[in-house]
Amino acid sequence: LVQTVLIAPVLLLTLMLIVQFGLLFHAQNVAENAAQEGAAAARRFDGSEAAAKERTRRFLRELGPGMLTTSDVQVQRTAQSATVTVSGTVISLIPGIDLKIKETASGPVERYVPVPGQPPAPVLRP
Repeated sequence: LVQTVLIAPVLLLTLMLIVQFGLLFHAQNVAENAAQEGAAAARRFDGSEAAAKERTRRFLRELGPGMLTTSDVQVQRTAQSATVTVSGTVISLIPGIDLKIKETASGPVERYVPVPGQPPAPVLRP
């Protein structure tokens, strides 16, 4: 009986830590994929920061609802590159543990580069 009283809380805490770090890794994966989706939207020829932020937030809502208790999406798009950063706090099973994540995805912005000696391509609008 004494052994059960001493060992049961330790086993329960160990089990909760394993689940907590599983949630951490899953939240990192969700945030990384959301950042990549946002970066893909920002990198498009006709992309924008607002479209990238919306796509990232939608991806976070659909793929990992409730994984992050707080989340922040930052998008930076220049003429040459686009960067999306997703940060937040992972849901906690154990009181007092505050795990934060930050994932970034970036890449070059699509742009039209004319080929020398050929007429310019027409711009297609949807």
